[in-house]
Amino acid sequence: MFTRNENGDVNSKVVSNEIVFWAMEETEKAEEERKQGVLLCEGDENSIDCKVYSLVFPNLLVVPVGGCSNVMRIVPNLRIKLAPFKMYAFGIIDRDALSKKEIKRLLKTHGINTTKLPFIENIICAPETLRIICKYKDIDADELIHQVQTELMKILWQKFKETLPINLGIEKNEKLKILMIGASTKRQDILKEVDENNILYSYRDKIITVIIGAHIGIRNKKDYYAMIIDMINNPEFRDDLATVFAKFIPKLEVYDFEKY
Repeated sequence: MFTRNENGDVNSKVVSNEIVFWAMEETEKAEEERKQGVLLCEGDENSIDCKVYSLVFPNLLVVPVGGCSNVMRIVPNLRIKLAPFKMYAFGIIDRDALSKKEIKRLLKTHGINTTKLPFIENIICAPETLRIICKYKDIDADELIHQVQTELMKILWQKFKETLPINLGIEKNEKLKILMIGASTKRQDILKEVDENNILYSYRDKIITVIIGAHIGIRNKKDYYAMIIDMINNPEFRDDLATVFAKFIPKLEVYDFEKY
């Protein structure tokens, strides 16, 4: 929809101007038909990010603009440009490894919201989403979720042992029940617990789509995304997916970051 170069990247100034032209045309529509604003996200027009956010926020025009740096760069200026049309520009990016303090700072300084889970992949692989997928594919949900959780715990444990230069003295074939990671800084003490019940929410690696796919006959990450998009386009599953996805995406907050 919006101009990109041969590499698929966007020009911030060009995109902002094109969105303004879109806003001019949108205000000519009847009030009940027009969009209420714009949501800038990561990815491109075919990415899963755009599809998920368009489902959760049907009253907004969702515009993928590449990386998170583009989202942060475009949103503040775009808000000013859209003000005359009584529209608002929002931005959202993956939380990744951001701390609560960094998340709050992003909202204050750039007006950027973040997902509640590390990546969009965690949202489309959450246990609640998997239950809808199992209904879509007519397979046992409890069994699939248990298998995936168990496999992820094994992978996490293996990575932990490989990177930690300390011998914990645990038997090679012993099953990991819970992993507790603690750290202490001058400002705070941190304790993170990971177990089978929360690993799908907290595992910060997009490979989870491939791991789950292997259990349900999906060959790769691209095919997993395609399956989710097919479900979004299917009236039988669309509303359930929208409800689940909305749990892990914040209500978009209007923040007057110009005060800071």
